[in-house]
Amino acid sequence: MRSNRPTIKDVAKMAGVSFKTVSRVINGQDGVREETRERVLATIADLGYVVNYSARALAAGHNRTVGVVIPRITDPHTFHLAYHIGELGEKCDCDVIILTSPSLADKGRASSFIGHGIIGALLLIAPISLEPYLPIIEALSLPAVMAETQFVGESGELLPIPIPSVASDNRNGAREGIAHLIGLGHRRIGFIGGRDANQGRMRLMGYRDALRDYDIPLTPGYIRPGSWTWESGYAQANHLLDLPEPPTAIFCASDNMALGAMRAIKERDLRVPDDVSLLGFDDIPAAAMADPPLSTVRQPAEEMMRLAFDLLVREMDGEQVPPESHMLPTTLVVRSTCAPPPG
Repeated sequence: MRSNRPTIKDVAKMAGVSFKTVSRVINGQDGVREETRERVLATIADLGYVVNYSARALAAGHNRTVGVVIPRITDPHTFHLAYHIGELGEKCDCDVIILTSPSLADKGRASSFIGHGIIGALLLIAPISLEPYLPIIEALSLPAVMAETQFVGESGELLPIPIPSVASDNRNGAREGIAHLIGLGHRRIGFIGGRDANQGRMRLMGYRDALRDYDIPLTPGYIRPGSWTWESGYAQANHLLDLPEPPTAIFCASDNMALGAMRAIKERDLRVPDDVSLLGFDDIPAAAMADPPLSTVRQPAEEMMRLAFDLLVREMDGEQVPPESHMLPTTLVVRSTCAPPPG
């Protein structure tokens, strides 16, 4: 149910001013004409907008509650990241609130929730876009860091963003994984990707890079659109295995999808890796416990979250942290699901 409590957006709209102007008035800053200041204050009083805890605390740096916006509440990799975030929050004496991006999918909802001042900083995990969050981040000078992804252009170049970011090297990690399969002798390699995510695009780029490196023609039918879920890995693996000339190896853009693909392979009385090799991405805890244990590309989850949290705490402490992109290397973890192709 939508809250009826007024937000900073409501104040700005009714007073006919910008977010930034309302923020300056709330925090007693200069640069606002007296008649505008009085109008904003009158609007705050009329709406009953609460400022004592929220905006004043944010401006003074007293609010150390971190809002962590996650993309998918059912994703095991996201849970893995959230575990490390919780530990880091305790060490830094910060409270942590988990938010799901579907609930903040537009500017209005994001501003409405964050504008109440419950959140003192934002950690955005793999957002598809920063558009819903930037207006309130800029209006309240809210400390914010993006983690687990970067934004890339059509040719793969990193696009600049106005906040710091931390991610693993998704493209080279995928490239290294595919090179490993090629080194085992595979030439027919399927790819199950993740829709609507920048890290999925970069892993697909790495897949294409590796095929190009080894002069292996790209087969469009071997590229399947998953949705990061176990079920989509299962469904798309079945699609690949139904092809007249199915791949001898499948690379999944997440371990969760790879575990679904493993079930699909086994249900056909095929063996992993004797009949079909399988490679994942992330190295979630379940990967090592699979039967057989899943080979994968490990993201440095703990290191990523530690760096992201460090940048965020420095911002909360008043430091001007430059909006740089921090990229950490991945590691190929060879377990028991990759072998030379049959025959």
